[in-house]
Amino acid sequence: MYITTSQENLINYSKDTFSTSSQYSELEGGKNQKWKHILENIGHVQEEQHNSQPIGETMGGLAYELKKTFDRNNPIVIDPTRYESLPELFNAVADHAKRWQRLSTGNLSTIEHRMRCARRMTKHLVFPIDFLHLDYGQFIAYMQYREDHEHAQHFALKNDLQAIQMFLHAYGIDSRTWFYRLPIRQQHKERILPLPDIVYAIINHKYHEDKYTNALYQYLHAHNFWIGWRVPSEPCLIKVSDIDVDTGSLIITERKKHYSKRQIFPENVIMKGQTRKSFKNWIDHWRPKVENQYSDDYLYLQPSGKPFTSAYLGKQLRETGQQVYEHYTPYISRHWCAVARLIQTKIQTGHYDCYVVKNWLGHDKISTTEGYIQHAENYYRIGPYDWIKHTLKFDKIEGESAFKSKQGLKTSVSSGNPPRDEDGLVGI
Repeated sequence: MYITTSQENLINYSKDTFSTSSQYSELEGGKNQKWKHILENIGHVQEEQHNSQPIGETMGGLAYELKKTFDRNNPIVIDPTRYESLPELFNAVADHAKRWQRLSTGNLSTIEHRMRCARRMTKHLVFPIDFLHLDYGQFIAYMQYREDHEHAQHFALKNDLQAIQMFLHAYGIDSRTWFYRLPIRQQHKERILPLPDIVYAIINHKYHEDKYTNALYQYLHAHNFWIGWRVPSEPCLIKVSDIDVDTGSLIITERKKHYSKRQIFPENVIMKGQTRKSFKNWIDHWRPKVENQYSDDYLYLQPSGKPFTSAYLGKQLRETGQQVYEHYTPYISRHWCAVARLIQTKIQTGHYDCYVVKNWLGHDKISTTEGYIQHAENYYRIGPYDWIKHTLKFDKIEGESAFKSKQGLKTSVSSGNPPRDEDGLVGI
């Protein structure tokens, strides 16, 4: 059987004509008359058949072109030698991980995290990984050096291993042939946390001569310790519209959990305290100093007015925090908050209320929160008081006005400098 261009157009026309039953009533003589007209027209195009191609040949050629295009755009196996640069290769592997490895369900956080690990691995000072020419011996040397000389622990090495495995799957290499056993995970790892006085010093340290830059990192550190969100991803995503000062609520976007939302209600002084590093003071007095067309609605802005990327914010927090506390890492603020909030529930209720802290931190499992109880018990023996209030230097968190000087305070609006109360405590 053969088909011509005219016949093809006619068939398409007939399909369009009778696409819905409601059209039949609009045709004079009904659908039988219309089909009669179509059949008559078919006779006018019979002479074109000798110039036409067989249906099988036409469809076969079309299928071949579609398959070739699909294979080119969505290769099941990636050949790294076909790529001239790492960015090209990494883009191809990211697409492969999404389409074929199913590493992304609703968001790209898993793929992005493994790509960050891969980029870091290419820059290793001793054993950089060459993903264009991936080699098992090079991989083992890298992992052994990380473990022996950099003292990388279970989870850090696991991140590197998973990044390598993503590339191996893309290259069509069985990852089981690249054998590497991770070190045993420490079940009861000692957790070193800064005491409240050190956290207070981190919050109030002078980081930069520029007033906005200095305030930026003071506020970031303060909010990280008080809120305990996942640093640096969650503070990067928060926007001004996520903060409702009137109701005292804060909506956090959880990138790790497919960008789901959780709502918390921080202490009133953290939300809108006039002489503390509150969210209201940041929004009203500091953020407007650099806001511009690049800012969008993001809460924390670089001095350029642009929002932070997760990688850059993590780097800046690490560098500034270690100026005060040598063991500082960005995620330590979340661990600190978990212990501080558990101690707070102990003081308020007489026992450690894991469910309150679980909801505050956004843990999926109560067992995750319970894992902090041992640390809370140990640190409570050292500092048996409310850690959150101590970093605010309040005896009573509701009694903010009791700490104001009788002569009044200069605020950041009038002086540009952080005010101090009668005890010499830094405010805004």
